[in-house]
Amino acid sequence: MSYEKVDAAFVLDNLGTMPLLDVRPLEMYQESRIPGAISVRLMEAKEAEGDTADVFAARVEEAGFAPDDEFIVYCYNGGLANEACALLESKGYTGQVCYEGSWVDWISDPTRPVEE
Repeated sequence: MSYEKVDAAFVLDNLGTMPLLDVRPLEMYQESRIPGAISVRLMEAKEAEGDTADVFAARVEEAGFAPDDEFIVYCYNGGLANEACALLESKGYTGQVCYEGSWVDWISDPTRPVEE
């Protein structure tokens, strides 16, 4: 594993300048998200035909993230974000960072912005 793990302060410092990839289910994304996040659902990629890493990396690229782009990945509590970062790394992605606390951590501080 060579991708970096980051905290809420890093996300807040880079909000608006570093793209965010939200890998949670669509319902959660539609309800609320970190401002500017783009949804690419990992669970849907895991349920699709074919190799999960191939399917997920293709969807991430379709969403506008190139393998050498720097971006933040988050999910609900960190598990899927770590898995997503590892899958992307296996497909040659080098710029992703994992927000380990993810959504649960983000909303624990009411001063942090949320998009609905």
